[in-house]
Amino acid sequence: MNDSRQSCGTTFRLTTSCALLGAAIFPAATLVAGIRNKGFTADALFVAAAAGSVCWFAAVLALVVTYFSNRNGFPIQGVLAGMLFRMAPPLAAIVALPTLNQRLATGGFTATVLGAYLVSLAVETTLALKIAVPRAKRGGDGPTTVERFTAPGNEV
Repeated sequence: MNDSRQSCGTTFRLTTSCALLGAAIFPAATLVAGIRNKGFTADALFVAAAAGSVCWFAAVLALVVTYFSNRNGFPIQGVLAGMLFRMAPPLAAIVALPTLNQRLATGGFTATVLGAYLVSLAVETTLALKIAVPRAKRGGDGPTTVERFTAPGNEV
């Protein structure tokens, strides 16, 4: 088995990361929608559910792409491809959904997506880096890259 397959974690870690995303995104969306609508009305909760779902779906897609590309030995390409999935669904939702549903248009859907997106971006990036960056090995493999460049006599 190649080293990149061993370093990216398990499907349990991916599932846990998806749950953590939901735990961060949906409260943020609810808070932003409540502030925007001056209270937690039915419309505010509808907007929060729609915006949170869009941002959660986009972040989960980005994590899944990062995870599977890392398992196949392409961690950098996975992070870059994940960026497409992280940005495209929220942008498309901001453009399309308010024109399709009047409750979303008047309920502050765009502001709620932007607020939830900022939270999801921070959380998903942290989780993606834990998936994509392999841990340094210790033992007979020799020094890690950081140890090699920071060793005495190897100053830049």
